[in-house]
Amino acid sequence: MHIEAQPLTGVFAAEVNGIDLVNLDGDDLAELRALMCEHEVLVVRGQSLEPAQQSAFSSRLGPFGEVPFIATMDEFPEVIRVVKEADEGAAFNFGGAWHSDFSFQAEPPSFTILSAVDVPAWGGDTCFASMTAAWNALHEPMRERLRELKAVHSARDAYSPKMQALHTGMSGMQIVCDDSANEYEVHPLVPVHPETHKEVLFFNRAYVRDIENMANDEAESLMAFLHLHTTDVKFMYRHRWQAGDVVIWDNRSTQHVALNDYAGFRRELRRTTIAGGRPK
Repeated sequence: MHIEAQPLTGVFAAEVNGIDLVNLDGDDLAELRALMCEHEVLVVRGQSLEPAQQSAFSSRLGPFGEVPFIATMDEFPEVIRVVKEADEGAAFNFGGAWHSDFSFQAEPPSFTILSAVDVPAWGGDTCFASMTAAWNALHEPMRERLRELKAVHSARDAYSPKMQALHTGMSGMQIVCDDSANEYEVHPLVPVHPETHKEVLFFNRAYVRDIENMANDEAESLMAFLHLHTTDVKFMYRHRWQAGDVVIWDNRSTQHVALNDYAGFRRELRRTTIAGGRPK
């Protein structure tokens, strides 16, 4: 079977129709993986995966990544339930800042798979930004500068003990902050994608807290510029969730944010992440 991907923007992201993720053969899976890397975000509608099915499909993409700070499902320790109840409108929205999943790890995830269980009548979209397109749009002098730099990634402003109160407003999720969030990893600001062999910007404002060997004022200025540049609408795809959707994205070449604009509605998705390698 040849899998066709219909582009969703003129920059990146595509929708795939006519496939069943549960029953892909080996050749189809290899083709799907290639499309995941090429388009960076893939939307597959009408799947309605149960946790066991999502786990089984995800495991075919590689070993599961480590899940820190967030309680997973008892029967499926690789699956996170991303839940916000209808009466928790004022609560923090999980994933509500631009980020790449767990980029603070030594070996951040390669892919994330998110399946929609219960979606609001409106709102709760997820926005994605292509870090490949953002990189390509920079002038060469800036690219030459960035190639020499390394970014300091840390979860301290997301999951350290000082942030615990932020996470207590969602009854359907258990997030336990601890001091390990104060640790950090240093990654190249411009690694080469291990599968596409393209240069990408590996940056997100949620977890990049500093630029190595750079004065604080200069680092803050550069990080502010990179955040504004990479989240420009011209590099963005905004996904409107439907029940049964599965969205797969490449954390090595994208960042994303979940919008918190659905007070009065329930939203539940299930997330799995696939282990990656050290950016280089």
